[in-house]
Amino acid sequence: MMKTFLKKIAQKYGYDILHLPTDPLVRQRLDLLKQYDINLIFDIGANVGQYAQKMREIGYRGEIVSFEPLPREFEQLKKKAEGDFRWKAAEFALGNFNGTAEINLAKNSYSSSILDILPVHVESAPDSVYVGTQTVMVRRLDDVIEQYYLPGQNIFVKIDTQGFERQVFEGCMASLSKISGFQLELSIVPLYEGETLMQEMVDLLRNHGFKLKLIEGGHRNYETGELLQVEGYFYR
Repeated sequence: MMKTFLKKIAQKYGYDILHLPTDPLVRQRLDLLKQYDINLIFDIGANVGQYAQKMREIGYRGEIVSFEPLPREFEQLKKKAEGDFRWKAAEFALGNFNGTAEINLAKNSYSSSILDILPVHVESAPDSVYVGTQTVMVRRLDDVIEQYYLPGQNIFVKIDTQGFERQVFEGCMASLSKISGFQLELSIVPLYEGETLMQEMVDLLRNHGFKLKLIEGGHRNYETGELLQVEGYFYR
């Protein structure tokens, strides 16, 4: 009886209580989404849809829009999204300009970036080495947000763009009033040429009203044990 009642309450806000995770950090992540009534997630740098699938696994049932510019990866992403009417896929990158850019293709696919990769990254993850380039479309979130957003929705933006996070953030300045939170990869040491490091990104978001609420461990060099990157969760 109580389980049924709680399930109905959770589903009202776009979540499934039967899928609550046991991992404390993942629970905190989901609790923050609930606390801010998030019902629209922009999954920027979606690759083949791993993030959106994970969000479904932990119980999020709201809208998701996944952005992925690489054609091969986008086709896999699109197939996964087809079976979920609340999950859309868009085939372009996001940044601080509208146009095209050359993206460097990594052997492992998910380390592909518009920025040049640095040796410290390749040393810690040999499969991140670049093997080619491809021209992709780039848009500012400010210029496409109205295609996906309805008034009253609470937006959470996940940015996983391999060093290009600041440029994506700069492309949504006019939309910040619609956004409740961000998830960003924060590099402790430079992994890509010209990327903005953790402390500067934390300061940038704080200056725009977003406070760091949660940090999760991320990429490390397993030979040396050095932590290179973390995931940061920011909310107003």
